[in-house]
Amino acid sequence: MMKYMISNMLWVFLTAVCGAFLQTNIGFGFPIVAMIVFPLLFPFSTAVTLSLIIASGSTLYLSIAYRNHIEWKIIGPLLIVSIACSIIFTQLTIDMSQPVLTIMLGIMLVVISIFTVKFSRSIKIKRSVRTAAITGLISGIGNGLFGIAGPPVAIYLMASLEEKRSYLASIQSYFFISSVITIVVRVLNNAISPAHVPLIGIGWAGMAIGTLSGRKLFERLPKELLKKIVYGFVGVSGIWMIIQTSLL
Repeated sequence: MMKYMISNMLWVFLTAVCGAFLQTNIGFGFPIVAMIVFPLLFPFSTAVTLSLIIASGSTLYLSIAYRNHIEWKIIGPLLIVSIACSIIFTQLTIDMSQPVLTIMLGIMLVVISIFTVKFSRSIKIKRSVRTAAITGLISGIGNGLFGIAGPPVAIYLMASLEEKRSYLASIQSYFFISSVITIVVRVLNNAISPAHVPLIGIGWAGMAIGTLSGRKLFERLPKELLKKIVYGFVGVSGIWMIIQTSLL
């Protein structure tokens, strides 16, 4: 039992370091990395909840660090729609099959990546309340089902915000606020127990290391390169999830 707990702590720590480093640079990514690893260690609902709680440490820190760059008018409509959808779809996933959920997520990420890469030059995403609401709807479904809201919001905010600090600050604030709501719903459905508290502490320690080291690279990263990393990571993550689940 002790060996199992130590092994889980090590995996959670390493996942947090890598995920936080990635999230600090492209604005999202930790939940995707976590949901590749955590479902192998915990029940799906527990994996989602731990991912969201651990990620909240980094999203809160980055929101505060870049608070002067948050575009509240842009993320407001996203949050309203997304939170409502998250609550509904979180309740729907409590008894759903883990492999089905994972394959659904992988397919969604691949579709988003292909669409964005193929039409990114010919189609311009216009910043509007309607587009924000649609993005919030898709993101809220992803957050409720898988605890992953990043890709749609990243694509929308990348197109809406010219300055990379505004992008990072806004997306992290969005993640923190929307995650808190989802965490409350899952905790009320007994997704985690007091036995998981040490894992959360280990995860936050890993997030701190990954976030602080990631910030150094972020300040030097050109936005065009940032775009390519975002779109590429979306697709690769989806393909990996489909392959991993199919081999189980």
